[in-house]
Amino acid sequence: MEHANNSKLSQRAIDRAETDLLINLATLTQRKLAALVGCHESKISRTDWRFIASVLCAFGMASDVSPISRAFQEMFNVLTKKKATAGTVASTQLTIDF
Repeated sequence: MEHANNSKLSQRAIDRAETDLLINLATLTQRKLAALVGCHESKISRTDWRFIASVLCAFGMASDVSPISRAFQEMFNVLTKKKATAGTVASTQLTIDF
Protein backbone atom coordinates (compact mmCIF):
# COMPACT_ATOMS: atom_id res chain seq x y z
CA MET A 1 0.00 0.00 0.00
CA GLU A 2 2.93 2.38 0.48
CA HIS A 3 3.44 2.41 -3.31
CA ALA A 4 -0.22 3.09 -4.10
CA ASN A 5 -0.99 6.02 -6.35
CA ASN A 6 -4.30 7.65 -5.46
CA SER A 7 -4.33 10.12 -8.34
CA LYS A 8 -7.07 9.89 -10.93
CA LEU A 9 -6.34 7.73 -13.96
CA SER A 10 -5.64 9.57 -17.19
CA GLN A 11 -8.28 9.27 -19.87
CA ARG A 12 -5.54 8.75 -22.45
CA ALA A 13 -4.24 5.66 -20.62
CA ILE A 14 -7.78 4.28 -20.28
CA ASP A 15 -8.47 4.97 -23.98
CA ARG A 16 -5.27 3.17 -24.96
CA ALA A 17 -6.04 0.17 -22.74
CA GLU A 18 -9.60 -0.02 -24.08
CA THR A 19 -8.32 0.07 -27.66
CA ASP A 20 -5.83 -2.69 -26.87
CA LEU A 21 -8.57 -4.83 -25.33
CA LEU A 22 -10.79 -4.34 -28.37
CA ILE A 23 -7.91 -5.21 -30.71
CA ASN A 24 -7.31 -8.41 -28.75
CA LEU A 25 -11.02 -9.21 -28.87
CA ALA A 26 -11.06 -8.68 -32.62
CA THR A 27 -8.26 -11.20 -33.08
CA LEU A 28 -10.06 -13.82 -30.99
CA THR A 29 -13.73 -13.20 -31.85
CA GLN A 30 -16.41 -13.07 -29.18
CA ARG A 31 -17.34 -16.72 -29.69
CA LYS A 32 -13.80 -17.99 -29.17
CA LEU A 33 -13.26 -15.76 -26.11
CA ALA A 34 -16.54 -16.99 -24.62
CA ALA A 35 -15.41 -20.58 -25.14
CA LEU A 36 -12.03 -19.86 -23.53
CA VAL A 37 -13.62 -18.11 -20.55
CA GLY A 38 -16.43 -20.62 -20.23
CA CYS A 39 -19.39 -18.31 -20.58
CA HIS A 40 -22.08 -17.55 -23.12
CA GLU A 41 -21.22 -15.36 -26.10
CA SER A 42 -23.85 -12.79 -25.08
CA LYS A 43 -21.95 -12.09 -21.85
CA ILE A 44 -18.91 -11.07 -23.89
CA SER A 45 -20.97 -8.76 -26.10
CA ARG A 46 -22.46 -7.04 -23.03
CA THR A 47 -19.10 -6.51 -21.32
CA ASP A 48 -18.18 -2.90 -20.55
CA TRP A 49 -14.66 -2.88 -21.98
CA ARG A 50 -14.05 0.69 -20.83
CA PHE A 51 -14.65 -0.39 -17.23
CA ILE A 52 -12.29 -3.36 -17.68
CA ALA A 53 -9.67 -0.99 -19.15
CA SER A 54 -10.07 1.35 -16.16
CA VAL A 55 -9.56 -1.53 -13.73
CA LEU A 56 -6.46 -2.70 -15.61
CA CYS A 57 -5.04 0.83 -15.54
CA ALA A 58 -5.78 1.14 -11.82
CA PHE A 59 -3.94 -2.11 -11.15
CA GLY A 60 -1.08 -1.07 -13.45
CA MET A 61 -1.73 -4.03 -15.71
CA ALA A 62 -2.76 -2.15 -18.86
CA SER A 63 0.57 -2.80 -20.58
CA ASP A 64 0.03 -6.56 -20.13
CA VAL A 65 -2.83 -6.52 -22.66
CA SER A 66 -1.16 -4.24 -25.18
CA PRO A 67 -0.23 -6.06 -28.40
CA ILE A 68 2.80 -3.80 -28.81
CA SER A 69 3.99 -4.44 -25.25
CA ARG A 70 3.58 -8.18 -25.73
CA ALA A 71 5.51 -8.02 -29.02
CA PHE A 72 8.37 -6.17 -27.33
CA GLN A 73 8.32 -8.69 -24.47
CA GLU A 74 8.52 -11.60 -26.92
CA MET A 75 11.34 -9.87 -28.80
CA PHE A 76 13.19 -9.25 -25.52
CA ASN A 77 12.76 -12.91 -24.52
CA VAL A 78 14.16 -14.09 -27.86
CA LEU A 79 17.12 -11.72 -27.72
CA THR A 80 18.05 -12.55 -24.14
CA LYS A 81 18.00 -16.35 -24.54
CA LYS A 82 21.33 -18.05 -24.07
CA LYS A 83 23.24 -18.61 -27.28
CA ALA A 84 23.72 -22.14 -28.59
CA THR A 85 26.98 -23.86 -27.78
CA ALA A 86 29.76 -23.60 -30.36
CA GLY A 87 29.41 -27.22 -31.53
CA THR A 88 25.76 -26.94 -32.55
CA VAL A 89 23.87 -24.79 -34.99
CA ALA A 90 20.55 -23.52 -33.77
CA SER A 91 18.11 -21.76 -36.03
CA THR A 92 15.29 -19.74 -34.54
CA GLN A 93 12.66 -17.76 -36.29
CA LEU A 94 11.11 -14.72 -34.67
CA THR A 95 7.35 -14.52 -35.00
CA ILE A 96 5.23 -11.69 -33.73
CA ASP A 97 1.47 -12.12 -33.54
CA PHE A 98 -0.77 -9.08 -33.50
